Amino acid sequence: MGFLTWAVVSVVGGAVAMTGVGLPIAGLLGFSAAGPVAGSLAAGAQAYVGNVAAGSVFAAVQALAMAAPTP
Repeated sequence: MGFLTWAVVSVVGGAVAMTGVGLPIAGLLGFSAAGPVAGSLAAGAQAYVGNVAAGSVFAAVQALAMAAPTP
């Protein structure tokens, strides 16, 4: 299930990062101002990937969530 989680976060996260209007969607995926939320899709994707590379889709969506915190 790790690969599927990573794929979902990558595809949806890519759309969120490219449009810049998907902050609520980033929150639904589990990205927050403090980092990935435990037990979320974002946490599952990070567990699958391990070290997140700078400039990746995951890093871009996390940066978006940290720049504009979701309630």
